[in-house]
Amino acid sequence: MKKQLLIVVGLALAGYIIFFYRQADGVDQVRADLVIHNTTIYTANDDQWTAEAAAIKDDKIIFVGSNDDVVNYIGEQTDVKDMQGNTVLPGLIDAHVHIKWIGQREDGLNLQGIDDLTQTVDKIRERVMASPEGEWVVGVGWIEKKWREGRFLHKDDLDPFSPNNPVVANRAGEHSIVANSKALEIAGITRDTPDPDGGQILKDENGEPTGMLIDNAMELVRSKIPVPSREQDKKSLQSGFDFMSRMGWTQVQQAGGTYDDIDIIKEIHSEGNLKTSIYYAMMMGEEAAKLIERGPEISEDRMIDIKGIKYFADGALGSRGAALLEPYDDAEGKGLQLINREEALPVYIAALKKGIQIETHAIGDYANRFVLDLYEEAFNAVPVEERMDADPRWRIEHAQIIHPDDQKRYKELDIIAVVEASTVKGDLYFAPDRIGSERLKYAYLWESLIDQGIRFTAGTDAPVEVGDPRVEFFSLVQRTDFNGFCTRDWHIEERLSHEQALKTMTTWAARAAFQEDIRGTIEVGKKADFSIFDRDWMTIEPIEIMDSQTVMTIVDGKVSYQR
Repeated sequence: MKKQLLIVVGLALAGYIIFFYRQADGVDQVRADLVIHNTTIYTANDDQWTAEAAAIKDDKIIFVGSNDDVVNYIGEQTDVKDMQGNTVLPGLIDAHVHIKWIGQREDGLNLQGIDDLTQTVDKIRERVMASPEGEWVVGVGWIEKKWREGRFLHKDDLDPFSPNNPVVANRAGEHSIVANSKALEIAGITRDTPDPDGGQILKDENGEPTGMLIDNAMELVRSKIPVPSREQDKKSLQSGFDFMSRMGWTQVQQAGGTYDDIDIIKEIHSEGNLKTSIYYAMMMGEEAAKLIERGPEISEDRMIDIKGIKYFADGALGSRGAALLEPYDDAEGKGLQLINREEALPVYIAALKKGIQIETHAIGDYANRFVLDLYEEAFNAVPVEERMDADPRWRIEHAQIIHPDDQKRYKELDIIAVVEASTVKGDLYFAPDRIGSERLKYAYLWESLIDQGIRFTAGTDAPVEVGDPRVEFFSLVQRTDFNGFCTRDWHIEERLSHEQALKTMTTWAARAAFQEDIRGTIEVGKKADFSIFDRDWMTIEPIEIMDSQTVMTIVDGKVSYQR
């Protein structure tokens, strides 16, 4: 403790001496607002991979280097923070989130991480019992992957304690829900209700609805749930940003949203409470049409950039909604196609002309091929000279099962693959059953995509996954569950090096948002975004990463979270 105090006093004294010397000598030396020192900094910059200290002025980095040299930037007003050996990473970027849903999870009925069906049902029962009669009860995050029963939730699990409360519980992945009989009644769903386009109402052997609704069928019930007030939406958005900052993220990339939410986010920012920057994609449909009419919106401080449109091509593998070239191994059918060429292509072409990035959800190998076909058709329809961005950087979100014939097309079309790394620790329990060993050879590809020169980054898809950067980094470098388990056909060789994992969550994610010139590495002139943890992720064993804690999150030169 005495040694640390001497270091701080020494740095401050040296700074004051240099300050007065420079003033007396007539030299105008830039003084930092904030200095961090006594740390290991991983810059993600290949020209200077590590450092000991950094200096920040306003929202920019003005120095990266040694403890000895940083004293030149210390003045009377400089906030000097001794990191006491903690580890500093470039601001971590989550390339795929749903920020309001994260807040709703944090404030509401969170069923995530419960590995027992009975405990899941008990938690729903507790919320119903505490709710007024007739009030909707909505839970999020359940998944059956480790349940002994190995099945989806059923309305019969919920009906005994909820005769008068409509209950909906979203399965992790947000591509399926279970609804109790009261909710099905309100939605008018019976044994005679047909499946909507792009959706499925699961029924039992007697033809009765089980309560499980897949993809577009979910809207039959969701449309009946009371719409949150603006005040509730603001609370959810704030809770989402607070959670992500607490986890250590400095930027989130929103995968589909609305202008109403953007207005609230701008209000949160004006009040000084925006805890991370956000790169925003509008949802397909009316919101996308508004963006095409208005054009991209790049904020002056780069805290809120609006430049993308989100589409869905298929559903999720776990609920068997992912669109496959061949049938599922464990069920009939090839999944669900949620995208219409005639509707989507004109939007894609208009977006390309306006400099708007397209990001399309595609999990199955059929969906990936279909989207690549659409992208290629749009690129061929708009010559480079007619595009606002010569480098459009279109993305495919999830990019989960890519047939070998289509992998090279990612490279040829220069498409960014945005994967969700943490899904592997759960999907390994059911993916082999869904698609079999042969298709697993070209599923969940990471290292082989990078080796082919395909642009690559990762997001959490929170609240589908927790939204914890420790889990993402662990998954990228380990590719197993937390016990080290994986199946023999899980292709562990697809895991990444620590250096690749860091770039995946920083500089490559910044590039996916057209921000590699201002974010993604710790370099002079870039935004002062730092994620600081109490353990060195780059050197410790992967499982030990899960024991690390966020010490501090710095966004735009300001501390947004401190433990």
